Amino acid sequence: MDRISLTKFYENGVFNFLDSKDVLDVVLSGEEIDETSLEIRAEENASINLLILNLKENTKINFNLSKNSKLRIECLFSNEHKFVEITANLMENAEIEGFFADFSKGDFVNKVDIHLLERGSKARWKVASLSSKKDNKKFDISLCHHYANTYGYIDNYGVGKDDGKLLFSGISHILKNSNNSITRQNAKIMVFDRYSNAIAKPILKIDENEIEASHAASVGKISDDEMFYLTSRGLSEEMAKELITLGYLKPIVSEFKDDDVRESILKLIEERM
Repeated sequence: MDRISLTKFYENGVFNFLDSKDVLDVVLSGEEIDETSLEIRAEENASINLLILNLKENTKINFNLSKNSKLRIECLFSNEHKFVEITANLMENAEIEGFFADFSKGDFVNKVDIHLLERGSKARWKVASLSSKKDNKKFDISLCHHYANTYGYIDNYGVGKDDGKLLFSGISHILKNSNNSITRQNAKIMVFDRYSNAIAKPILKIDENEIEASHAASVGKISDDEMFYLTSRGLSEEMAKELITLGYLKPIVSEFKDDDVRESILKLIEERM
């Protein structure tokens, strides 16, 4: 897929997307942009598919979405990142979708803070992460409903292996007078080894009665039955673990539109296992 470099939209310190009849396919590459603090605006009725690759070790990105704008983000963490912070502010009927595949090495903190500021704004955020060796990874994804009829969905999927540490935390907050809003948060981590440290902490804060809210969290080791089934059919224990991991994390791959990126994700999963 041919994508336009984000640098084409840079003006006065801001990456600005105007109203367009067509969906813009754009790539943000840390190899092209030196800034580690970025502001990206989507003006009214703009529609963008943004692929993010090779961010700097410490990066902050602020998204501002105007009325009726739509932003879809596909992000692959493959290098040794340290800290990535993302904030997003959504106005009336604005929509943001984020799909984050993390197969980086080492210590990593990803903080996401999304604000649904006006009626009809909607956010969907999905993360898949693998923590192995001595990785220490923390994902803090929070979503705040400031207005009525707003919608927020968070899904986190992770695998813990070796001495890896993995934390999924976040707050879904529905403020007073944000009636008829819906918020859901889900976190699932599968652990392979006894020394893996995995924690899932979804939190709901509800200040309004007429809403829908739910959260779920599960952390558990790989099923003995699954391992027995696979090893009894000739697979080694390592091959069985790799196959189960692929099945668990592979759904994030389908969210990426670029064939080369999808292949890179599959390769990274295999290498990190």
